[in-house]
Amino acid sequence: MQDVDKPTSYLSNGRLLRLCLKELRETLRDRRTLITLVLMPILVYPLLSMAMQRLIVGSASGIKDARSEYIVGVADPESGAILASALEETAAAITKGVIHSIQIRRDPNLAASGDPPDASADALAGFSIVVTEGISLEKALELGQIDLAVTNATGARIPLRANRSYGAYQFELTFRDADLRSERAMAQFRKAMELVNEAQAIEFRGPLPASVKLLSRATGKKADAMATLAGILPLILILMTITGAVYPAIDLTAGERERGTMEAMIATPAPRFLLLLSKYVAVVTVAVLTALANLLASWITLSIGGLGRALLGERGFSLLALVQILPLLVIFAAFFSAILLAMCSFARSFKEAQAYLIPVMLVSLAPALVTLMPNIEFSTLLGIVPLVNILLLSRDIMTGSPQALPAFAAVFSTLLYAAAALVVASRLFGAESATAGSQETWSDLIRRPKRMQLLPELGDLAVFMALLFPVFFILTNLFGQMTMQIQTKLWVNAGILILLFFIVPSIVAWYRRLNPQTTFLLGSWTGGLGVLLSVGLLACGLWIVAFEILQFLNDLGFGSLSLDQPELLEKAKRQFASVPFWMILLTSAAIPAIAEEFFFRGYVLSAFRNRVSGTRAVLYSALIFGLFHVINGSMLSLERFFPTALLGLALGFLAIRTQSLWPGVFLHAIHNGLIFWLTRFSPEELSDWFGSTNQHFPPLWILASLLSVASGIGILYFITQQRFHEDDR
Repeated sequence: MQDVDKPTSYLSNGRLLRLCLKELRETLRDRRTLITLVLMPILVYPLLSMAMQRLIVGSASGIKDARSEYIVGVADPESGAILASALEETAAAITKGVIHSIQIRRDPNLAASGDPPDASADALAGFSIVVTEGISLEKALELGQIDLAVTNATGARIPLRANRSYGAYQFELTFRDADLRSERAMAQFRKAMELVNEAQAIEFRGPLPASVKLLSRATGKKADAMATLAGILPLILILMTITGAVYPAIDLTAGERERGTMEAMIATPAPRFLLLLSKYVAVVTVAVLTALANLLASWITLSIGGLGRALLGERGFSLLALVQILPLLVIFAAFFSAILLAMCSFARSFKEAQAYLIPVMLVSLAPALVTLMPNIEFSTLLGIVPLVNILLLSRDIMTGSPQALPAFAAVFSTLLYAAAALVVASRLFGAESATAGSQETWSDLIRRPKRMQLLPELGDLAVFMALLFPVFFILTNLFGQMTMQIQTKLWVNAGILILLFFIVPSIVAWYRRLNPQTTFLLGSWTGGLGVLLSVGLLACGLWIVAFEILQFLNDLGFGSLSLDQPELLEKAKRQFASVPFWMILLTSAAIPAIAEEFFFRGYVLSAFRNRVSGTRAVLYSALIFGLFHVINGSMLSLERFFPTALLGLALGFLAIRTQSLWPGVFLHAIHNGLIFWLTRFSPEELSDWFGSTNQHFPPLWILASLLSVASGIGILYFITQQRFHEDDR
């Protein structure tokens, strides 16, 4: 108990805060850190702005713009004749001196031959008409063979008076909105047709009822181009955040070891983990400050001069996007700072740490560049890929199209990876590898302990969760998207739960030499028959409370995050109703109860009990239990978090008080069974049962369920009071 109390005393008396401030002051004195923090944002983003502006200008005046006129494609000669007639009127208006802002694009060969400026070179006001043969207009436009596509053209001479008439035209055009030349061609054509309207209005002394009408549409591919361009800025922000953390991480670990101050620090009474934690806080703080400086510099740069709108559309780089991206950078800074500390804690000199980090930086850069490739969508599976997930999520936030499930996976998995990396760093820092003469290797991290342990370490849980969550996420998504019978899906889901939450924890416990009886609470329970009474009361009330919370959240709109199409939900309900109820009880009640209790109230709760109080252990395990249930196949069901976390609190309390897993297994199975039994009823039957059409339990039922839960908790508390305190002592 002494080793556990030391960190607690350091947290309570403020020593950890003083250690963090000391490390942070020493880090901020380093001029390399100040250069990265202050000077780099000032220099990088103005240069980036000029480069991007040059890129845009260059793309506007590239090889395609070397052509002398804009090319307009038509489907047949008749449409071409109508278009030529309208453009001839534009050329005539220009010749008559009508004020205009149309850019005349002359053929340089004709101009060199001595033709007059207002002759045939300007006959069609800078447009060339071609009839596409052997290829559709859409395909020719996509391949860049034409700049505009006239999909429909109508024209006629409308008689006015005294044998005079005017031209009435209507054109439907398509342009490439991801291409500057095509956009300019569309703008110039619009001006040309407006000039015809103005010229005819002047000639006939007033606006005409139907002169020239335009209907234009874009190809719809600008979003892809915007997404590619929007991926550049998050990549730069991530790289700058990494750069801000590199030098502090090296200096506070390998640098101190090289200067000979590390041994003196480790010899102090302070726990080694808290020494590392203070360095970690300093590195993360510098990385976050660097990210904030770069984020503000990029926002100011993109907001001035309209470059943000050119890259990201009309919304530009908004303040809302800035506020949403900053927490992502903080999460990534926490993750990569732990990676850097883990690498540097193993190094014995500044140069050796740099040698370790160069491959890490290169490996990090490779997946980052993948996000710049066109047509890369932020899928659910990419949500668990480190670095790539934060980059793609930042890109989607900047373009205004983030998705719920990949975003949740990106944030949750990155936090787990950060915790696992910090555990690895603490073991390297706290082991004998901290001294210059140690010969320890990376294999020491996964070496099997020599002695039996009663409870798992919290660090082992962090590493285990960082490995378990991606596998759980991938399997649930893959099988959730497969087309299979509902019975097969139920058995597959049950198999996944057994594999991940029962078999894998058992293997980990065996390898780490964990006592299975104390780790998974496999002994007989305390309290006898009174516990069964308590379980019955809790089971009778909890399912109604959970159902009401779920219905309430659905009424608030949280359910729309799970399934956007109500007809699919109804189809799923009908399929579920066709399954024999015994199969539902076995695959969705009994097996999940055993597997999930074995892991969440066994391994997870025991790991927290090893470091924190029982109350906090129950709370933390319940939160993790709720987060895992948010993932529902390939959908994100946020409404499931609160009722599931509430159930986790009750199950954790039951496990702590009885010192056994089995009462929780019974409660969990009964709870799931009653919930699934309720789904067997149609909405009409539920309305008759509830006495209303809002699918909520009557108030009397809700009150009775709350009293049942309170009674179950009270009975459990009193019948286990004496034994619980004896075990606690």
